[in-house]
Amino acid sequence: MVLARIIVKTKKQAEEIARLLLTQKLIYSANIISNKAFNKNEENGEITFEKKTIIEGKTKALLFTTINKVLRQKYFENMPLIYAVPIIYMNDEQIQLLRDQTAKN
Repeated sequence: MVLARIIVKTKKQAEEIARLLLTQKLIYSANIISNKAFNKNEENGEITFEKKTIIEGKTKALLFTTINKVLRQKYFENMPLIYAVPIIYMNDEQIQLLRDQTAKN
């Protein structure tokens, strides 16, 4: 089990992606979080920020490649940053629910 994290620039795109992945049963649930991402400019040392929106979706590790392909096909010009964080523990009921509510491998 993994937590897929998808980082986009707008809340609208985040909601669109969450709906797409939920409809295709590629994720079990989605949280959408808006925050500021801070960066340091190496040339002048200035610290800047930009708004980012994060989609967190619980899924099976084996579906991650499919999620990446679906997003790459739909957003080839504006591909979001995507990565997975392992879930090291879930209780048995949550695991079964995730298995039942996501696509078969």
